[in-house]
Amino acid sequence: MDASSQAFVRYSKGTSVFGVTVCFLVLVAIVYLAVSVFVAFRPELRNLPGPILARFSGIYRLTLVYGGQAPFNYRRLHQKYGTIVRVGPNHVSVSDPAVIPQIYGIGANYLKTSFYKVFTPFYQGTPLESLFSTQDPMYHKSLKKPVANLFSMTNLRYYEVHVDEGTQIFIDAMDDLENESVDLSKWLQWYAFDVIASITFQRRFGFMERRCDVDNMIRDLDLGGGYIKVVTQFPELHQWLIGNKTLMGLLERLFGELPDAFARFMKITEQEIARYNSEETAMKAGRTDFLAQLREKEAKDGQISFRDMMNHLSNNIIAGSDTTAISLRAVFYYLLKTPMVYKKLVTEIGEADSNKQLSSLITFEESLKLSYLQAVMKEALRIHPGVAFPLERYIPPEGATICGVKLRGGTNISVNPAVIHMSKEVYGEDADQFRPERWIEASPQQLKQMDRSFLTFGHGARTCIGKNISTLEMGKFIPQILRHFDLDWVSPQAEWNLEAAWFWKQSGMLVKFKRRVKSSKGVGSLDDGI
Repeated sequence: MDASSQAFVRYSKGTSVFGVTVCFLVLVAIVYLAVSVFVAFRPELRNLPGPILARFSGIYRLTLVYGGQAPFNYRRLHQKYGTIVRVGPNHVSVSDPAVIPQIYGIGANYLKTSFYKVFTPFYQGTPLESLFSTQDPMYHKSLKKPVANLFSMTNLRYYEVHVDEGTQIFIDAMDDLENESVDLSKWLQWYAFDVIASITFQRRFGFMERRCDVDNMIRDLDLGGGYIKVVTQFPELHQWLIGNKTLMGLLERLFGELPDAFARFMKITEQEIARYNSEETAMKAGRTDFLAQLREKEAKDGQISFRDMMNHLSNNIIAGSDTTAISLRAVFYYLLKTPMVYKKLVTEIGEADSNKQLSSLITFEESLKLSYLQAVMKEALRIHPGVAFPLERYIPPEGATICGVKLRGGTNISVNPAVIHMSKEVYGEDADQFRPERWIEASPQQLKQMDRSFLTFGHGARTCIGKNISTLEMGKFIPQILRHFDLDWVSPQAEWNLEAAWFWKQSGMLVKFKRRVKSSKGVGSLDDGI
């Protein structure tokens, strides 16, 4: 065969391969288009209101969250389309408070969706599902049962000393920075991080003492938040990205160690367990932290494996710092932006102090008796819940009727706390206003409905297990700060900055702390400029 013939054969083979490839890609495109059209026009979904793009692609859901403004975007969506809106090919968002017990209540068979797989880290080469991320209700129950009492209200007294230590460090720092501009959004994150570390391990990371993001721990968590914001909208991609150990191993060989907050806190947890194991018996006996109690429980009944211990301890740190910091920021922000509420709360604290109802370090029990404080906390968390994304669930196999619409099993259904908390039906015509009095003035029936619609810590069996610890920190810290200091907003911008990536984080809260002048009222005179 001459050269020209050989070249023709090679060209023919190349053309054939190219042609087959093109045909295959065209076939894939046709199949994808056909499936998309079929899903877009499913009988039970095709008549639901919502944007056209949402019928065909998950890209629409990505547009809702990508800019970091998911709460506002979901609110506008429901204002435009109503209580039940199609937000994806198989995704439905609901803003009707009546569906909350149906979807999230104890005994409801609405399982968490694959959205939550993205939150599952690897430990020793295998996924480590947590109380938060697991989709399996039986595994959730078995994981929760041995440790539930450690998070109970009756057990909180063991953690108060750790909160008090952290609060005193914060107060000392604000004395040192008196009348200087302080980024309260950062300081509250440092405080929450140090306190939850002390509660968990009886060891702080030193954020407040060093006055910086120690070893870039917070930065790495925020980087993880950026990944979560995008990939949770397409959770099937996770197994090909960070959820792929082969890929991550290759990237580390090429570029060195990558920022991985989950892996970092797993390592820290191992080190703290080892430290505990090396301590003398007398030192262990004086410890009241979560790890010490967990080890005592393990020695007593042997219910907790090392892997489960790693799971609980690391998740305390990863989840416990952001949620409490967000809640504290919300309280102080709305106090500073609502002077009458600020004055009323300070008056309550001052009167309780004058009546000898507060210890030098306010106890949790004492804080629970400050009714206006409790209302302020509840209202701030209603207006600004820590979670900014919808709480996704799968409709059970037998299907369900939601807002009068019959939906088939496997449909992704969700309620966004930031949307439901603005319900005028539940919280009144002024639901978009910060008004703590609504929690005091409500009738027993109204209060029950308000509590049932309050999703800051979730609802039902999957309620956040650490909510009592967060409430403990807030209840002790807020009145302790307000009895010692006046706070003034000094940011050049009138509002804070908000970024939603699962957690609804705030920044740009510049304030000045000024020591109160002691008065006969005990805390400080209201004439001091409060």
